[in-house]
Amino acid sequence: MRWLRRIGGGLPSGKKLDCCQKVRQARRVLLVYVSICALLPGAISTASAHVRVTSTGDAQRFVNDASNDLMEDLPIFEPTAANVSAFVGQTAYLPCRVRNLGDKVVSWMRSKDLHILTSGDFSFSSDARFGAQHTPGSDAWTLRLDNARKTDSGKYECQVNTEPKIMYAVQLSVRDPDKPEGYDEPHSQQTRISYESTAPVADIMGPREQRVPSGSTITLRCVILSPYQTRPIRGVQWLRDNKLLTFQAARGGINVETEKGAARTVSVLTLAAVTQDDVGNYSCRPTEGRSATVTLVVEEGERTEAMQRDAGYVSSGSDVRHWPGLLLPFSWFLILARNSQTFLL
Repeated sequence: MRWLRRIGGGLPSGKKLDCCQKVRQARRVLLVYVSICALLPGAISTASAHVRVTSTGDAQRFVNDASNDLMEDLPIFEPTAANVSAFVGQTAYLPCRVRNLGDKVVSWMRSKDLHILTSGDFSFSSDARFGAQHTPGSDAWTLRLDNARKTDSGKYECQVNTEPKIMYAVQLSVRDPDKPEGYDEPHSQQTRISYESTAPVADIMGPREQRVPSGSTITLRCVILSPYQTRPIRGVQWLRDNKLLTFQAARGGINVETEKGAARTVSVLTLAAVTQDDVGNYSCRPTEGRSATVTLVVEEGERTEAMQRDAGYVSSGSDVRHWPGLLLPFSWFLILARNSQTFLL
């Protein structure tokens, strides 16, 4: 009995142990107490019921149920990306999902200088590029970084103020946009899934390979969906073979119209009188988020030949060589009309 007192702190009168209260303090204490209860027939008093413990099996079942209740009450991180990449100048999204948060608070900290960036929905950094992105009722607590720089690369910690504190680390890599298509190749499948779930995503309407006849006008329509955005994205860039398209290009005939919205942005690229020089990969790249690419193929097909035949027919129709055939019937008409007038008179 002295050994029991030394482990459990003594037994209350009536051999009752308030095990539920001990569970919430520490699971290890619960296991000790319930083991004692299994040795001594009695009742375990809880806030809602009296659970009879008469065997080791009852004790084990009680431990399992209490442990599950304990785990359900504790905040826990859901699996998200541990590595996130972004280009210089774009917006980076560092994901963090916490289940069973309760009255606890989620904070983001930069590991290299232990600087608290956000706490809850509030920013605690003098750098306005950092901000918390959270939808009420959601488990997602995303750290948003606008206009990313290479010096922003490093480890960031998503923390919950439990006791002891729990954290989830995310590694951010910011690099120069020398290979825009690399943005569509995240570090892992998990990274891609997590990033796509929060960042704006571009999509060019139509097939991935678009074929048009030479001399025609083509229109590429890009739709950028950003359901997690609270404001429109800053802009959209169009590239051909990873080179920026500009209105000042020697080619001419380039037009871009963009309509911005908080959750949806549409950008339309128009190329007039396409030729073989316009063949290539065309990318729609938002300043923040994932880009989309299609391949343009210009064909010298039947339509081009038909256009040339039509042009030749129109020009020959006005040729003076065809006039004699028209003048002869007209001359006979004038002669007949004059003779008719003479006969009537």
